[in-house]
Amino acid sequence: MSWFNRNSLSATEAAAALDNGAKLIDVRTAAEWKQGRAVGATHMPPQKLDRQMARLEGDTVLVICRSGSRSGRTAARLRRAGIDAKNVRGGLNSWQHHQLPTTRGGSRR
Repeated sequence: MSWFNRNSLSATEAAAALDNGAKLIDVRTAAEWKQGRAVGATHMPPQKLDRQMARLEGDTVLVICRSGSRSGRTAARLRRAGIDAKNVRGGLNSWQHHQLPTTRGGSRR
């Protein structure tokens, strides 16, 4: 398994991991979050991550953004802190492409 595959999952793999207890955090802006997000995601912008990191310890954490770039950087940051974090490759764009469940609105979760 390559480094890329160990540290990231496809959207469909991420959806299956959610069904098995993984946590999904969305690191996009508040405006992006309100426009739509993956069902089951928790909004956790990178600037608030340090305050929230303790909530993630001991869990498998999936990180999603729009395209996978910001979430890749955030997942790497979480791994450096000792958290089992994986990037969702292709982000919400891929999630929607695979017709996985999404929702809209302003709720944090």
